[in-house]
Amino acid sequence: MFSANRTMSKVNRPTTFYATISITIVLILVGLFLTLFMHTGNITNILKQNINLLAEVQDVLPESEIQRLIDIIKTTEGVLPQSIEFIKKEKALEFMAGEFGKLTDVIENPFKNIIKFNIKAEYYNEKRIVKIKEMLELEKGIIGFYYENEGIEMVQKNIKNFSFVLLGLAGIFVLLSIAIIYNTLRLTLLADEKKIKTMQIVGAKGSFIKKPYYVWGFKMSFIATSFVLLVLGGIYMYALLYNPLLLELLNVTYLIITVVICFLLSLLITLSASRVILRQFLKNNLT
Repeated sequence: MFSANRTMSKVNRPTTFYATISITIVLILVGLFLTLFMHTGNITNILKQNINLLAEVQDVLPESEIQRLIDIIKTTEGVLPQSIEFIKKEKALEFMAGEFGKLTDVIENPFKNIIKFNIKAEYYNEKRIVKIKEMLELEKGIIGFYYENEGIEMVQKNIKNFSFVLLGLAGIFVLLSIAIIYNTLRLTLLADEKKIKTMQIVGAKGSFIKKPYYVWGFKMSFIATSFVLLVLGGIYMYALLYNPLLLELLNVTYLIITVVICFLLSLLITLSASRVILRQFLKNNLT
C-alpha cells in the first residue's frame, strides 16, 4: 500500500530550498509594499500634525497681548492646543533655520518673536491654512505668518515611488518563483515517475497522486509566510521597544491583514503552479 506522504522524492531538497527562498523573498517584498501602502495615510497624517505654523509678532508686544494672541490661536478650529508655544526672537533664527533650511549669514537677527503651533491632520490643507493666515494677520501685533507645504507633497511622492519599486521587484520574483517551483516539481515528478506509474496500475486516483505535491506547496507557503511574519513582527517589536513615533504610526490590524494576504498569495502561486505542472505531467508522461 502506498502512502501519499511518501510519494515525493527526497532528491529535490536543494531545489525545494531555493523555491522556498524565492517565494519567501516575494512575500517579504509584497509584505513591505502592503505595509507601506496601508500606512501611507498614517504617515501623511503624522507628518501634517508635526509641521509647524509660525506667527511672527512684534518685539515690543506686552505679555498680555501675547497671551491674547495665544488664546485666539488656541480657539481656532483645527489647532492642536498643546502644540502652541511662544518662542523669543533669540531662538527664532535657529528655529526658522531648522524649519526652512540653512539661512545665509546675517549680522543681526532679522526675526521677531514667534508663536509656533500645529493643526490636526484633517485640517491641514492649503485653503484652511490660508484662512488661518488671513485671520491672524488681521490681529494687532501679528506681522507675519509662515508655513511649509512642499515637504508633505514630496514625502507622499517618495512613498508612492518607493512602494511601486517594491511592487516591481515583487513581480520579478513572482516570475522567478514560478519558474523555480515548476522546475522543482518537474524534477520531483521525474524522480517519482516509477512510483506514480505503479500507483496508477493499482488504481490510485489522480487526486491521491497529486495530494503530496499540494501538501508540499502548502508547507512551503506556510514557511515563507512565517518569515514574513518574523520580518513585520520584528519591525513592530522595534517600534515598541525603541521608536515611539514608529509605534504611533503602525497599525496592528494592517500587519495582520498583510500577513493573511501574503499567505493567500503564496498559496495561489504554489498551488496554481503545482496544478499546471501536475496536470501536464500526468497527461503527457504517464499515458
